[in-house]
Amino acid sequence: MGRDLTAPKGITFSWQTDPHPLPDRALSLDRTAFLRAAENLLSNGVRYTPAGQTLDCGLRLTAQRLFLWVQDSGPGFSPEALAKAGKLFYTEEPSRPQGGHLGMGLYSAAQTARAHGGGLCLENTSRGGRATLWISIS
Repeated sequence: MGRDLTAPKGITFSWQTDPHPLPDRALSLDRTAFLRAAENLLSNGVRYTPAGQTLDCGLRLTAQRLFLWVQDSGPGFSPEALAKAGKLFYTEEPSRPQGGHLGMGLYSAAQTARAHGGGLCLENTSRGGRATLWISIS
């Protein structure tokens, strides 16, 4: 999915996984909702990563949580976005949707995380914006 989204813009897609094996027990999650949340995070990352740059993504597993993160190479989140992103219909420009986006992607991802006992964390790094979705597996 990541390479399909990044290729048209000439973005390098980097995927990293934790070397820890999956737990012996099956993960209890809504696979469709989790994949939709992953696609929302990836789409946002592609939107804010300049052409020719890199979009880094990864999956990390701990004893109690599964983390999915997307790190773009863009300008990062504004202070307002850090405070409000993930809320229903939030976009940077309140008077109109940006590029046809209605502020549903991060909200949906956050709802999926909460439904699985997790959350969504947004932060700025030295490289750009980073969105991390986590779910509880214990």
